[in-house]
Amino acid sequence: MKNSIEKLKYHEKNELDEWLDLDENESKKFLQEIIEFSRENFDQIKQYCLNTIPTEFSSLSIIYEAYSEHSSDFNQFLFEEIQRVVHLAKTNKIDPECLEILTDIDTENIYTDSIDIYIQIMNFLTSNLSLRNDKYLNIQLLEVISWYIIELDEDHNISESKVWFQKIKVLAERGSWSVRKKAREILNDSDPSNVSNFFSLFRRIKRIFN
Repeated sequence: MKNSIEKLKYHEKNELDEWLDLDENESKKFLQEIIEFSRENFDQIKQYCLNTIPTEFSSLSIIYEAYSEHSSDFNQFLFEEIQRVVHLAKTNKIDPECLEILTDIDTENIYTDSIDIYIQIMNFLTSNLSLRNDKYLNIQLLEVISWYIIELDEDHNISESKVWFQKIKVLAERGSWSVRKKAREILNDSDPSNVSNFFSLFRRIKRIFN
């Protein structure tokens, strides 16, 4: 009988073809299996991730989904994976488009259960935005940020968020056209200081269900 690592390798080899065809019950069963396996064999899972280069259809997405949606025990590791994958993109080891895999990390539980880690994640991602970056890298970073920043609750008054939005505003004002467009979308949807943010709740709901 295959263990979780062997199953992940199988899904990696066939580019998630069978994984994407599983019904909801089967996929949830395997996600829970990964959690249980990780509690006893975390070093094996960690090494598997480190040895896996993110691609469009990578088994890393299965691990990210399991850890972020079905447990809060691995939030620090997810932050480490975010750092690793961004570094790979910044050093041209992977295409910027491969950063999309980070959107498989659902930050809702991280925000709720480990808000300090959520803040570190957002600090890290926004600190990597730069006018000196390739425009495609900035766009993909902004795309990941747009998914994660949805969790931001104005009532929590996270002081660091002012810096996040300031970093985004720089790109919204001075980036290339495509970068400005993406940055302005985030500001319109999420920045509480933006006058046009009056309908942001409706935009968020629409995005979730589209």
